[in-house]
Amino acid sequence: TSRSRRTAAPPLNSSVRVHMEMSTPPELLNYHSSGKPLVCELDASPYMCEFWPLKELGVYNREYEVPRYAPGFFGFATSGGGEMFAVSPAGAVVYLPFIGMAPGVALTLAPTWGAFEAQLRSAL
Repeated sequence: TSRSRRTAAPPLNSSVRVHMEMSTPPELLNYHSSGKPLVCELDASPYMCEFWPLKELGVYNREYEVPRYAPGFFGFATSGGGEMFAVSPAGAVVYLPFIGMAPGVALTLAPTWGAFEAQLRSAL
């Protein structure tokens, strides 16, 4: 008798998988292209925001395993003290710890990108 074999699709390489799971929010692209400071003070804790280089966003999200530990979130910056800034699936700007990252521990900084940008202060 002949048995049909189902073959699994070849695994996607990590860069294709990351590209499919995450896309850079347009507000973040606009911020980078505006020439605004990429290291800023914030009005609220964690008080400092250091934006990641635009061309490294996918790499950093992959290396920090954001799709695995915080699905739907897109990391874009660090506090310099163990937290990652991210855009949540709902569009809020949040921060999460690099160690122990999970959607349930995300703390909202601002409900929208515009509200977050309004909190950014002088360049450091």
